[in-house]
Amino acid sequence: MSTQTLPNQSVTWAELSCVVEEFSEWQQRSDRKFSDEHTELLAYLMDQLQAESESLIGNPLNHPVLGLISHMSSKNNRMRELLFAYLAIVLSQDLEPARKLITGQRLQLHLHPEYVAATCCYGASYNA
Repeated sequence: MSTQTLPNQSVTWAELSCVVEEFSEWQQRSDRKFSDEHTELLAYLMDQLQAESESLIGNPLNHPVLGLISHMSSKNNRMRELLFAYLAIVLSQDLEPARKLITGQRLQLHLHPEYVAATCCYGASYNA
């Protein structure tokens, strides 16, 4: 998907994250071969989670799990959605959240209409 086509991750997350790498670009850069879509999506999500978590290095959290969840909710919504997509695959073999995330759709429900209009990200239709 080109960066001119909406929605896409770069446009959806432009104001909220500076480490977005489109799936197609990641595929070309990584040049790795995977046995199936499941494994490829997990590898992509792990790479993106690592990129998003760089800002946490050296910043102590009040609690390893609860502090991370709080950080994701208040400061890094993309990390939260990446983690949701990752866990959907790991826990229930559900690839749909990852597929939607890759196309630039937001997984969070009830986004502000101006944000949705500005990014063409579409409100989440996925109900876990």
